[in-house]
Amino acid sequence: MPLQNPSHPPLQASAQGAEFTALEEKAARYALLQCLAPALQHHMIGGLQSIGMIAALMERRLQFAAPDLAILREECASLRSSSETILSSIIDLMTWVEPKAASSVKFQAGLRECLGLLSTQLRFRGFVIVNEVPEIDVELSSRALRSVLCATLIALSDPSEAPAKLLIRAQVMPERVALSIERRPAKGDARKVYSTGFRPLKWRDVQILAIADSVQLTHGSEGAHLTHLTFTRTDESANAGLPGDPGIEAGSRS
Repeated sequence: MPLQNPSHPPLQASAQGAEFTALEEKAARYALLQCLAPALQHHMIGGLQSIGMIAALMERRLQFAAPDLAILREECASLRSSSETILSSIIDLMTWVEPKAASSVKFQAGLRECLGLLSTQLRFRGFVIVNEVPEIDVELSSRALRSVLCATLIALSDPSEAPAKLLIRAQVMPERVALSIERRPAKGDARKVYSTGFRPLKWRDVQILAIADSVQLTHGSEGAHLTHLTFTRTDESANAGLPGDPGIEAGSRS
């Protein structure tokens, strides 16, 4: 449908002529955040539960007639260390809610972070992530990688009832990193289509996020089996060329 709204002029346009408004970009980011909320909540609660367990154990020890102070000191140190780790983790998780557009991340670390966030949610629905990305020591925009990669994984998996494998490969080039996600059928029983109770993430949302974060996106029709993403490198050597293109090769599986 045409996008003619004088109060929200088109923000950007792709080579294919896809236009979107600032309001539509906000809607796409909000839709993605709704999809990620259960996983973010799971990671936050998981860390807080460990603090509660240590505190409960200390409380029981303090009820002894003669508490072992040496053990209590160790548990206090463990509680302090766990609290600092969990606080750092929660602060990092909150950057998913309010991302910084200028922040960069190592590609390998950012990829593991995205897959780690979604892997449990996808596994419960019959999807297995097969990570065949080689070690790639370059930097990308953190917001672009998080937004577009996660949105693509969700858009590929949400409409499908059949279990499947999501095969991820990547290739590094002088100025960019090309990543592909292929959905392959897998054995297993059909699963109920996942729903958060909110509107589903659509391919148009993914396209809007890709254009807004300067990521090239190519895919087929709705529910496409193969999607290509091309991210612009942000590291200093991005324009210097590479001695050898490692290409796509087998790596770890997660």
